[in-house]
Amino acid sequence: MKHVLLALIASSPLFAEQALEESETPVRKRVPFWNQNAVQFQFAPSFDFQEIKNAKSYRFELITASGDKLVFEAETPSADLSPVWLKIPTGKTTLSIEALNAAGTTLGAQMTREFHRAAVFKPEAANADQQWGESARIALEALVHSADLKCWFTTGEIDEQFHLYRYPSKIIGAAASALAVYAMQKPEPPDAAEALQAARRAADTLLAICLPAESAWAFHPPTYHPTKFRERMTGHMNSANYMTNCGAEAGRYFLVVHAATKDPKYLDAAIRIAETYAKQQRDDGSWLLFVTPKDGKAATDNVLVPTLVIEFLDQLTKVTQEQRFDAMRNKAVAWIMQNPVRTWNWQGQFEDVKPLPPYENLTKHEACDFAIHLLSSAKSTSDEQRLALDLLRFAEDQFVIWDQPPENRPGGQNEDGQASAKSKNWLLPCVLEQYRCYAPVCASSAKLIRTYIAAYRVTGDALHLQKAQALAGTLVRSQNNKRAPGRYLTWLMKSGGPTMWFNCELLAVRAMQELSEIDSVTGK
Repeated sequence: MKHVLLALIASSPLFAEQALEESETPVRKRVPFWNQNAVQFQFAPSFDFQEIKNAKSYRFELITASGDKLVFEAETPSADLSPVWLKIPTGKTTLSIEALNAAGTTLGAQMTREFHRAAVFKPEAANADQQWGESARIALEALVHSADLKCWFTTGEIDEQFHLYRYPSKIIGAAASALAVYAMQKPEPPDAAEALQAARRAADTLLAICLPAESAWAFHPPTYHPTKFRERMTGHMNSANYMTNCGAEAGRYFLVVHAATKDPKYLDAAIRIAETYAKQQRDDGSWLLFVTPKDGKAATDNVLVPTLVIEFLDQLTKVTQEQRFDAMRNKAVAWIMQNPVRTWNWQGQFEDVKPLPPYENLTKHEACDFAIHLLSSAKSTSDEQRLALDLLRFAEDQFVIWDQPPENRPGGQNEDGQASAKSKNWLLPCVLEQYRCYAPVCASSAKLIRTYIAAYRVTGDALHLQKAQALAGTLVRSQNNKRAPGRYLTWLMKSGGPTMWFNCELLAVRAMQELSEIDSVTGK
């Protein structure tokens, strides 16, 4: 009955009004400097304009996409745009700010900024009648039986035609995990035993190339393949470098294979990864992000935002029922609270984009991970829950496209970002990955779906569930693409986009399974 009620509410204009009214509240108010490279805003922004000597007030003038002029005054040039925000239509907006003296005379030159006023959520985008669990089952079966994973059913040797295997910790690990998850389904699929053996082949292949015991990052799987795909390893992407979030991702994959096989060697592999994290943890609680693995020296100045490590250690603790890594985990959580929570530098940490200076390549992944962590904790405080919801709004503000994508995009796109640049080809609504890959990815939609679900569970606000369902509907529609029938398209585009990343598909399966669990609770 509750689910039926939610479906009826979805047709009400109340959700549209709520979404619009909430967009008036700024994200991370009084910390304006994080958004200098942003191109769109769904929530009323403020900007880091400097005050002018002898100014008593500032006149804000906005020219909207419809040609209207909106004007208001504020005491500082970094005031947010909430006084007129609800009047700004979706589209390109030009802001000009003039400093005024006590007599109302203009002082100095105008300060200007162009941005895209992003569309807010519309209830008609959500569809509560989908069978999310069945969609996930179909996607998992299609992935497992695709050509991308065929090598693990046969030779056990990497198929070099699928060049993303050049990222072994992520792609080989995801293959092993997907095969194990498929084999563990209930009811058991007819080829569960074959899939489980294939999962072992993939996991063993990854184990065989882990960094040696004498390495500073011993027993961690490499970020870049040590012997294959040399022609594709350019710039920072080479086996002499290591991105330290990879161990946590691979460790979680090993734990999934262990759950399916009960073979202790996969649990041992995860424990060894955690032990190396313990040895390499800095006094401040985090780790260097990009290193030379042999000696552990920094390859860039960036520091890991360790949400993946925290999630991995939480999963490892559940499996082992031991608290030996709790102190390390707690130090990592404290580092996040003292650093990105204060600076709002939720920097991208992707192996195919070289780590960049603060705010040049923001993403929502670690922000959402931390929001889920806070919302899922039985001991979370009201302040922590408010922080989690602000993190969620940041992610929606910068990366969710409900309608009418922005015309511009941040500079410096990577190869996949360039290939997916034509927004008229995007399946909407969708979620973009990062500033350097400003394109819709199924894993990004999955991360927002899971974060909305976590927010709904804590707050009971049905708008969060509506948003999750809207993004999930796009994933379902992507399964109809002739290029990869049944699978969740990595790139949520009408054409299918460039190469499929099945680690992303696996995250989408997980999100859809969580959404299905919500349906079972609400009585669908």
